[in-house]
Amino acid sequence: MKRSVVADNRKASFDVQVEETFEAGLVLTGDEIKSIRAKRVQLTGGYVKFLSGRPVLIGMHLSLAKEPERVRNLLLHKKEVKDIDGMLATKGKVAVPLNVYLSHGWAKLSIGVGAGRKRYDKRELLKQRDLNRSQDAELKRR
Repeated sequence: MKRSVVADNRKASFDVQVEETFEAGLVLTGDEIKSIRAKRVQLTGGYVKFLSGRPVLIGMHLSLAKEPERVRNLLLHKKEVKDIDGMLATKGKVAVPLNVYLSHGWAKLSIGVGAGRKRYDKRELLKQRDLNRSQDAELKRR
């Protein structure tokens, strides 16, 4: 499968403990797909929400598009829509875009569903990363 990542949302994996991921298609206009192919995409601050029973992406910024902050519909199978909606019904669960990529010329979005992290969880995660980094450096020196 040919897949080229256009944009990553690194902050999402820090703010949310991702439990499950889904692949969704994006409903785009011509200038929006041009913006994605030019890698002028920003996912930070974006999230997935259900409006009238349909999944939409809010907060994705496409800088070359006429409407850069437009609400964009997502294309998912019925079962996936049901699964995501059921997960989001649980208190504390959120759905965030993880990355945008092109697959065989089509723009796809990877969605992560999970629980939001608290401030103390984030501090613990940073401590753990720092510890792992120092351990790897020590092993490399030996």
